[in-house]
Amino acid sequence: MRLIVALLLGLASPGFAQFAGMNAGPDPRLPVPAAHPPWHAVALIEAEAAGLCTGAMVAPTVVLTAAHCLKDEAGTGLLPAARIRVSIGGAEARGVALRVGAGFDPAREAPWASDWALVSVNAPIGAGRALPLLRETPPERSILSLPGFQRDAPGALLVDPACRYLGLRRIEGEGVMLAHDCAGTMGSSGGPLLLRGADGRFSIIGVQSKGILGRAGGLAVPALVIPAP
Repeated sequence: MRLIVALLLGLASPGFAQFAGMNAGPDPRLPVPAAHPPWHAVALIEAEAAGLCTGAMVAPTVVLTAAHCLKDEAGTGLLPAARIRVSIGGAEARGVALRVGAGFDPAREAPWASDWALVSVNAPIGAGRALPLLRETPPERSILSLPGFQRDAPGALLVDPACRYLGLRRIEGEGVMLAHDCAGTMGSSGGPLLLRGADGRFSIIGVQSKGILGRAGGLAVPALVIPAP
């Protein structure tokens, strides 16, 4: 997860910090069973140069993640799709095609609003798991969940189950981003911000992109700008 300054969200930084994207106090994240919905849609992304990130299946053969998770060794380009591995539910697949936000520059990881990637894979590992992209914004303070495979808990899927949507923010030169106060540290990049509808079903409202230095919260790419898979 990449860092932003707390002032971008109008939030104060704490005097002491443990991890990026985490408060110094109690940890709100909980382990969840990866085989149960909606968590069964959350995938582990392994890019040969960039390391581990999180993603979500949005079609049987398409996973959504953050573009900055797919940088090459030099940090100036993106990996070929074939060097991206996606794991979910005990199954694995390799990338076969890659689509990212318009004008995304891997070296600068900008513009921020283009920090998304749709990776097509060579097997339908998302069948029966895919989550829809939400095409509208909910009321501010709506409850969200942020799941992720994070580096301080290898092998576990951790979820902040009751964080909040804080509205949209226009960042000069970077575009419109979704603000939230969800906890998630390194590895949560690309994770889906999930909103539960009145019918009990979950949708993806955003893709985790930037974390706040020294506290929970961050900025996500709004799902409403991401094309259908």
